[in-house]
Amino acid sequence: MPDVEAALKTCFLVISKEYAIEEVNSIPQLEHLPQTHIWKIQIPALVSGKAEDIETYILFPKTFPYSMPYVIIPDDRFRYLPHISVKTRKLCLYEDDEVYDTENIEGLIRDNIDRTRRWIENYYGRDNSDEYSKEIRSYWNEQYDGENNVDDHWILLGDIPTETCKMAGVAYTNKYLHNSSPYVMSVIASDENDKTLASIKRQHKTRDIPVLYIASLKTPNVPPFCMTGQEVIDRISDNEDRKIFKKNLNNFKNINVLFPIGLKYAVGGICTHGLRVNRNGYREGALTSFKVLTSFENKNKKLERLHLSVYSNQRIAERTAGAMMMERRFLVAGLGSVGSNLCYYLNGYNNVVFDLIDRDSLTIDNIGRHLLGFEYINQQKSYAVAHYLQQYRPDREVYASQKQLQQQKKEEIDKASAIFVCTGDVMSEKWLLSEMIEGSVRKPAFILWLEPYGISGIMIYVNPKDKESIKRLREKANGCFMDFCLIKREEYKDGEKLTKHDAGCNGSYSLYSANDVTLFLSSMFPMIDQLLEKPSESRCYQWVGNTNIAAEKGISLVSSSGLSKNTLQELIV
Repeated sequence: MPDVEAALKTCFLVISKEYAIEEVNSIPQLEHLPQTHIWKIQIPALVSGKAEDIETYILFPKTFPYSMPYVIIPDDRFRYLPHISVKTRKLCLYEDDEVYDTENIEGLIRDNIDRTRRWIENYYGRDNSDEYSKEIRSYWNEQYDGENNVDDHWILLGDIPTETCKMAGVAYTNKYLHNSSPYVMSVIASDENDKTLASIKRQHKTRDIPVLYIASLKTPNVPPFCMTGQEVIDRISDNEDRKIFKKNLNNFKNINVLFPIGLKYAVGGICTHGLRVNRNGYREGALTSFKVLTSFENKNKKLERLHLSVYSNQRIAERTAGAMMMERRFLVAGLGSVGSNLCYYLNGYNNVVFDLIDRDSLTIDNIGRHLLGFEYINQQKSYAVAHYLQQYRPDREVYASQKQLQQQKKEEIDKASAIFVCTGDVMSEKWLLSEMIEGSVRKPAFILWLEPYGISGIMIYVNPKDKESIKRLREKANGCFMDFCLIKREEYKDGEKLTKHDAGCNGSYSLYSANDVTLFLSSMFPMIDQLLEKPSESRCYQWVGNTNIAAEKGISLVSSSGLSKNTLQELIV
């Protein structure tokens, strides 16, 4: 760990022999910045071919040298150049994930000075429009000439329109989690019947907002990107679009106008509001919103700008896997501790439809190892997990029903790419195997459960084409699949030893923790993924869990030699 105070003093003495430099307490007009070590330094550079000393400030944050120093140039000539914040005048000289030698503090400071000089000479006095187009999102979101902050609490559902059109929009009030302060969230879609928009309307108290997308509105090529009402009109290149804008503005009085900014995943926008058409000296109806937008106090007023991020399957895929995965449909029967947490893993596929089946509700007793928690108590498990999945991805297709697996229509079951049975109900498993033998169900199935105390976990993969194995599994189901368990069969005859019992009917339950569920599923999921990609003959995997608890409680195991926790064993089906 370098002695930063001593190192900075030494560097100051050395560098002051080459540059005009002094320590100061603050930076003009940026007094709000942290009060740490600040150097004021004159950096010689060629500005439009002439040698100048550029007044520059280097601020060393408290986390220096593990955070880069801030290099700040207050000179207004440079405020609209690339890679500088208009508001703070801080230069962006390095990538965010830059790795450097924290022991060589002098070298780091010199490199910042050299990069600053090159930045001035490279960008000042030339056309930088190509630089802005590369990172237009950053420059669009800057605050220019005293305007308000760009409102980026906006989402555009689906693809960016290619033509001028009216769009459906809703707004609702949300709260920041860290301080509970409210903010308005706005969501826009091309189709008023958009499923995601409908989902948002169900979950929030929304109000409709007028939105117009203008394809021919061209933003400036270089900063500042703020615009007055007249500038917006002048930048609409298509006469018909200009008429549409005028008509909609006069009709709605206040309107949100969206337009392309050169990105596939975002659009820009402006909003017009507070246009007073009733004024002293004018007859009622004499002034229109379109007229007021370009006159009176609005003549030179900068309109509030918007930034909308695109939310779509394709965009999410590009930012994660890089492409859309193969479409899959998963039927999950049983949404207790294993089934609900399995949905968390299955949710990682970016192109999946869920069918969720469970007949029970979530109780206080469930939440210690269930995917869901306190807020979902008394909710139907299938609908609660569906809600969770759609909160995560509101565009995702999720179907929920309150029933047993054997009550589901066979044609609905056969829509699935794979069936996951996590009910712990042998009768449901026997029914499924019988239907697969008869050919009524023709999709692969995974049957998963944990043994008491998380001593082991079992997953049976059933290939519908492997009829002989299915017949054998159907026979083993008569014995509750004891052949695949690590705990000896006779131990299950002593119910008090392996289960607890609450007062009331059907009050028995097995003990195992949420951690056991996670370890079990994280071990099994690579096998699930592999079998979904490349189906094989039917097979069974046994996960080795808390065998130490078996020893402590005197629970006999089929085999205890050579067992290592969190390993998988393949068993003969």
